[in-house]
Amino acid sequence: MKITHELKVLLWRELLDLSRDRKTLFTSILLPLVMLPVIGLMSVVLVETQPIVVCIVDLDNSTSSNPLLGITVSSKWLVDNLTYYLKQYGYHVVYADTPDIISRPNIDVAVVIPKGFSDNATSLTLVARINVIKKAGVQAASRAEATIYSIVSFFSRKISDEKLLALARLAGVNATTDALRNPVQATTEVVNVQGIPVSPEVELKNAFARILVLALSFVVAPAASYVIDGIIGERERKTIELLLSSPVAVTRIIYAKMIAATVLGIITAVADALGLVAYMFLLSVATGVPFGLIVDPLLLLLHSVTAFFTILATISIALPFITRTRGIRSASNIVSIITTLGLVFFFTGFFVDYTRLPSEIIYPLYMVPYTHSILAIQSYVLGYPFRSFIHLATLALVSTILLYVVARTVNSEKLLVAPT
Repeated sequence: MKITHELKVLLWRELLDLSRDRKTLFTSILLPLVMLPVIGLMSVVLVETQPIVVCIVDLDNSTSSNPLLGITVSSKWLVDNLTYYLKQYGYHVVYADTPDIISRPNIDVAVVIPKGFSDNATSLTLVARINVIKKAGVQAASRAEATIYSIVSFFSRKISDEKLLALARLAGVNATTDALRNPVQATTEVVNVQGIPVSPEVELKNAFARILVLALSFVVAPAASYVIDGIIGERERKTIELLLSSPVAVTRIIYAKMIAATVLGIITAVADALGLVAYMFLLSVATGVPFGLIVDPLLLLLHSVTAFFTILATISIALPFITRTRGIRSASNIVSIITTLGLVFFFTGFFVDYTRLPSEIIYPLYMVPYTHSILAIQSYVLGYPFRSFIHLATLALVSTILLYVVARTVNSEKLLVAPT
């Protein structure tokens, strides 16, 4: 009972100090909470307000008919459709008589319809071509290029349908354009690991989980910084002597500081997850796609619990190095090496399916706690809740053992006096 009471008193002291540190709370809670939504809002606003100018140059300006097929093609029809759909997507459309207009700074993309376009489009032996000229290094030009290609593709398909139907009539056969153009088609059906069909939203939920894995790399830094300040900072402020002179065991002091740091980390993780949810909501409003449907409350809870033990494992590994350094700068440099290791794992977890790695690779990686952090989230999303629980329990066990072992090895003299 005495041990529990001592730990409660020390933990209350640490949490009280944390609550008074408004700068730390601000950077740990508000920044992750508002960062992603602000990025989403700025992206939508800047994309909408960015002037993207597309110039259409119609050098053909003619209409051509094929009497054999009975079809007519006009370059004006293409110009009108390009103008209509480009304006629908928010682009500014201008016209010119020469492709040299692309040299003007305000022109991002030029669409050039060469002379003879209509004649070639109605021909059975020639191909009508359109030239797209875009400015290098201009992201808006790449988006406009993709829109132009989709419009031209629609125009090409329409002419192709008319040609195929005309040829079928001339041959006196009953045919459809799909059977002539795409006689073999492939379709994709999404199923879960048990082979049961699921909606395409599962793919988006998997992408959401990968983002949560990547987000783990951003929640360990505030906790590590808090531990550094709680040990090196108190040493420099000459306040740690009061703690060490008390009858409380040094292990209890370490436990209190580590748990308080982990609490700060999980607060950051929750704020980060809520910020991501807010970002998905804003993205849904901006695009009209219901991205909010892929948000799984259980996944967010799993992310928070995983973040808790991931942070605990990280600061437990870093603690021996922190207690043996002279100042905050040295401790920060050492801790940054450890957090960089976590960044490597979480970054690869964004791209790699750890659940699919061969045994000769994944078994050695089990020695690193971050592997279980990744597998806990990835296994849950793939439909393996039991495996997810096993990896989460392993992570919890490893982090707890690390905390116990490290706290036992901390020397009170090292805490009190900086190494020489």
